[in-house]
Amino acid sequence: MPARLDPVHNGPRWRLTWSTAGHPPPLLRTPDAHVALLTEHDILLHQDFGPSHRIEHQRTLPPGSTLLLHTDGLIERPSHDIDTAIAELVALLARHGDGSLPHLVRRISKRLADPHPGDDVVVLAVRVT
Repeated sequence: MPARLDPVHNGPRWRLTWSTAGHPPPLLRTPDAHVALLTEHDILLHQDFGPSHRIEHQRTLPPGSTLLLHTDGLIERPSHDIDTAIAELVALLARHGDGSLPHLVRRISKRLADPHPGDDVVVLAVRVT
C-alpha cells in the first residue's frame, strides 16, 4: 500500500495520503483513544482486470494521533477469524496507542502475530507530534 505523510502548512498537523487495493486498512488512533479503520480503498488490482487508475485518499492527522500500518500476515490465519483479529488490533491500539511506539509494536506483534507465520508480518507505527 503506497502511503505518504506531508506537513499541513501553518500548523502541527500532517496529511496522510494513501491508496490501497485489497491491503488491510490503516488504523488511526486519535488522542482521545478513538480508533478508526481507514477503510477507503480502490478497486482490486490484478492483471486480468486490465489497466486502471488508482485513487488516492487523504486524511488530516491531528497532533498526538498514532497511525498504524500492517501487512495481512499480522491478521490473516487459516484457523482464525479476520474480523476478530482486526477487532483485537483496534482494541490494542486504543488501549496502548499513547505509550512508546516500540512497546506498542512489540505488544501487537506478540499478541497477534503467529509464532510461525506463513506470510510476511510487518507493523509500522507513526506518531504525529
